[in-house]
Amino acid sequence: MTKGYFITGTGTGVGKTVVTAGLLAGFRQRGITAMAMKPVQSGGIGDTRFLIHTGRLPIAQSEINCYSFQPAVSPHLAAEWAGEEISLPVIKQAFNRLAGQYRPVLVEGAGGICVPLTRAGFTVADLAGELGLPLIVVARAGLGTINHTALTVKWAQHLGLTIKGIIINDYNALNPIEADNVFMITRLTDVPVIGLIPPVAGLSVEANRPGSLPEIVDRQINWDYLLTEERKKHDYISG
Repeated sequence: MTKGYFITGTGTGVGKTVVTAGLLAGFRQRGITAMAMKPVQSGGIGDTRFLIHTGRLPIAQSEINCYSFQPAVSPHLAAEWAGEEISLPVIKQAFNRLAGQYRPVLVEGAGGICVPLTRAGFTVADLAGELGLPLIVVARAGLGTINHTALTVKWAQHLGLTIKGIIINDYNALNPIEADNVFMITRLTDVPVIGLIPPVAGLSVEANRPGSLPEIVDRQINWDYLLTEERKKHDYISG
């Protein structure tokens, strides 16, 4: 089983926490002892609570979140205002502790991959690289998403990061524009779209209400693709 995946987004508010929580629940429903981690959160301070609740995790928030800041600003600035400095060794130690007990660990980033975590310019993309995790990119479905997604993918590849797949959030299957967006994203990036997540009635991260998110993600994610590598390893060991 791979150590984990780094869940990033094409920007702030695209649904990284929703997708991470849904994937987490899906893995665990399949008997896979997955774990989620959000090393740094600013603004959406209920994100880790939502991950724990949706995934039914037997763990405290402090074990999956290293830094939490109230202001909805870039993490490097939120940390400065709080008189703190985000430390890579602290995050890596927490990740390694989780990875020693759970696989895969789904690490949710903050904002997009170019978001700085320190004033020196250490970014979310740098964190993904330091942890050695392939990316799952969460993107919007509507206008602007082709450009944002292609730029995210190309920049990640420029940095030498591996991309496992793209998940489109808030997707309306009846909207021909959104369907074409998915087609063009696949063509321009040559990265598979592994999930189309529709709007989930009653879902609220802030109110800690997942609604039917686990059931919807269970149906809408290409689990065969996501688990192919692990199944091949299992078959090889079993044989």
